[in-house]
Amino acid sequence: MSETVVFRRYAEVREALFAPELSRTFDRRSWAEGNIRDGVVSIQHGAIHRARRRIENSQFRPDRMRLYERELFPGVLDRWIDRIVVDGRADLFAMGELLSVVLAARRAGIDHDPDSRAQLEALVGYVDVFSQGSAILDARDPEAVRTRYRAAMTEFGERYVAPSRATREAAIAQLRAGTITEEELPHDILTVILLHREDAALALDDDGRIVRETATYLQGGTHTASQTLVNAIDLVWEDPAAAPALLARIATDRAFAQRAVHETLRLRPTTPKIKRHAEADLVVAGRAIPAGATVVLDAEAGNREAALFGERPDAFDPDRTIDPSVARWGLSFGAGPHQCPGRSVAGGFPAPDPGATADEEHLFGLAALMLGEIARRGVRPDPDRAPERDTRTER
Repeated sequence: MSETVVFRRYAEVREALFAPELSRTFDRRSWAEGNIRDGVVSIQHGAIHRARRRIENSQFRPDRMRLYERELFPGVLDRWIDRIVVDGRADLFAMGELLSVVLAARRAGIDHDPDSRAQLEALVGYVDVFSQGSAILDARDPEAVRTRYRAAMTEFGERYVAPSRATREAAIAQLRAGTITEEELPHDILTVILLHREDAALALDDDGRIVRETATYLQGGTHTASQTLVNAIDLVWEDPAAAPALLARIATDRAFAQRAVHETLRLRPTTPKIKRHAEADLVVAGRAIPAGATVVLDAEAGNREAALFGERPDAFDPDRTIDPSVARWGLSFGAGPHQCPGRSVAGGFPAPDPGATADEEHLFGLAALMLGEIARRGVRPDPDRAPERDTRTER
């Protein structure tokens, strides 16, 4: 049985996230031997991870994010929110997934009809299965998760990745023949993977890995945004007396909506306890960690340190004063080599402080736009349907 080392303080967790000896390949049964997520960027380590992120990060450039935030996502919100609401009611998590999956699929490189609710719901169905697979270490029934994941991944590859891949390979052939420019290629993850797949440093010579890599970006761009939306509204309504004023500000002040998203992520990180595997002996924050140890980084605890986040660190307060050197979202996007590549997509640039004005280049993040549109529609808890906790994991 390997040793388990736990860090709970913000500075300690952050230091560990930068340690090159700590990898995400921490459970050989789940991540190496018959691993259902074999080879995906989020669990790679070292040279392969760096090479993969180098090409895939091109799809998260500020100019691409501005296109999403200022042109594409407003159209998605206008087209879909009021279609999803029936008789004044909607399941907020399902709404968040459907709104988010449109651009997540575009960014991943999955061709689909953005006006087809059936197609969007089918993609969301895959996302739900893939999300369970990414949280398999916390699953109550890991073997059931593996079985569903493998079946869904096979179907997703055949139904969506194969035709999308064929389109992109044809475009790449045109590029290499000199009939189109690289700028005329689709701008998405699948395209850059196929464009560079012959590079041995990427370890993408396996077709199954290409499908899983594409699925990783579809899942990551959909599920987390939905969780954050639900958590934000839940935190707003913790105090029913204060909720209407908070919603009014979220609806009319995009910078406040962004701070509300960051405060939500701080209080309820998507991965409350980040796990790492010690590939070699190392020292973090003065503590010796032996090779083979499992290291648990308690982001939730670190995000609630009073010394960093004020006298009431457990309270939901988008106006709280924070030292500029500390991110408003705390450790919730990670740090170091595995920092979430989609941070600027969901959360935008660091939010302006209360009273400050965002400059014209600022990105507020798609989660803030989604939250603002829903706040403008007077969202409130359904008195006839209480929230239901997802009990499929130990989180």
